[in-house]
Amino acid sequence: MYIRYAIPLILILIAVPASAVTITERPDSIANGHPIYITITDLPDGSRFDLLIDSSFEVQRNSDFAVQMSQFSMPFALNDGTVTATLDGTSENRLEVMKGDTIVAVSGRSVDGHYTTTKEYDITRGTYDYFRLSGVSLPTVREVQAKLQVSGVKEGADDSEITFVVEGMPEGTITIIALVDGAQVLYKTVTVGGQTAGSPSSGSTGPTATVSITPTATQAWKDFASADGKARVRAFGADFVGLVAVSPQDVPAGMRVVAGPYSVMPTDLVFDPAATLSFIEPVGIPVADLQVYSYSGDSWSPMPAEVVSGELQIFIPAAGVYVLLAPVPPETTVMETSTPATTAPATATTKAGMEILTVVLGAAVSLGLAAGRRR
Repeated sequence: MYIRYAIPLILILIAVPASAVTITERPDSIANGHPIYITITDLPDGSRFDLLIDSSFEVQRNSDFAVQMSQFSMPFALNDGTVTATLDGTSENRLEVMKGDTIVAVSGRSVDGHYTTTKEYDITRGTYDYFRLSGVSLPTVREVQAKLQVSGVKEGADDSEITFVVEGMPEGTITIIALVDGAQVLYKTVTVGGQTAGSPSSGSTGPTATVSITPTATQAWKDFASADGKARVRAFGADFVGLVAVSPQDVPAGMRVVAGPYSVMPTDLVFDPAATLSFIEPVGIPVADLQVYSYSGDSWSPMPAEVVSGELQIFIPAAGVYVLLAPVPPETTVMETSTPATTAPATATTKAGMEILTVVLGAAVSLGLAAGRRR
């Protein structure tokens, strides 16, 4: 029997004016072992870059799986970078990045079917042998979700092309999302091996017409987690919902970021019924201090939330940007104490001084008398 795996690979974020950058993808469909091309135009240095790739394919239950992007050509560098990998529905997990003679690998066991890891890693310009996600599926699941998010500050050519070859996926779909300054620039679903693309906005680039998710008799609720594992969206009838971490901006005064911000996408997504966005309750912060905010226009607005099974939950009718905040802790004041210098009693000092003076005067008198006798 085969299982369907959903493997979202989040690869790269951009923080530049949305109107200045163009990102496209080709082709619309590929066979296993064939390349994908992502063309980027007018991306200046100093931008933060993010790309989300969601893949799904079939494997057997309780078995090894591996999917990779081989010959990954990176035309520019990502400085101050981080790599976050997340897998759900697994028992064992492994992330590998190979370039030349260097292999960076992170592995670990899942907790309740979930695994996430974050590693600081600068992406250098050049061709990587592969980005690989592998592991062992749980015997009780029919779907595994995996995410890979790479973020950093771009340095290199403004006009370039990222290419990679998809391997380990005989049949499935790959959804590619690109963000510019937290705004969606590309949303495209690519068919692998002849399977019908699962996204309602397949083939779109940039903003598109509104995509509504409405229930049917065969649809069900599905969970989609962020790459860092701190948040998830539960939506009805959705083939894919992206939950991508973006850079915080204009955080309300006196507040600090606990989780996120996350951009729920595609940006034209509408949930009917409303989806649930959940934040895992952090350790060490009272629940009463936690507050979920949504970003609209140029400001953050608080949203009503409730605590359910250790998670802070809100209902969202559509895509957007959401964050979990808490008050900035008060500064700790350190009281400095000083020990006054010890002063000898005045009487003792006076007595000692008098004794010295008496000796000096006595010596002077004796010398004077002796001098008088000589005369």
